[in-house]
Amino acid sequence: MEKTPCNAHAFEQEKDSVVEQVVNSFNERSRVGIEKYGTTLDRDDLSLVQWLTHLQEELMDATLYIQKLRNELGQNTNGVVIAKEAWDKAEKITHDGFVYVKYTDLTQL
Repeated sequence: MEKTPCNAHAFEQEKDSVVEQVVNSFNERSRVGIEKYGTTLDRDDLSLVQWLTHLQEELMDATLYIQKLRNELGQNTNGVVIAKEAWDKAEKITHDGFVYVKYTDLTQL
């Protein structure tokens, strides 16, 4: 959206809730980091290689988190992925003519 005098006010009022969540998360992470490490990212005591090592370690952690979340998704033999949270809340899930029920629900068939 181009910012012109007629829509400038509307542009400034429009908020993206997802962006706001991310910005708030960054601010909170910064606050926690300053409390924990007593410094900001403006520090100049690390070399470029040390910064790259930190980044690599963070990305390795991110890969582990991705794998953990993938493991949390229940994938049935039809290749349909059902989020664990959805499965926990559902009494049954129907897909492609099949009805999937929790084991504890089998007596209710």
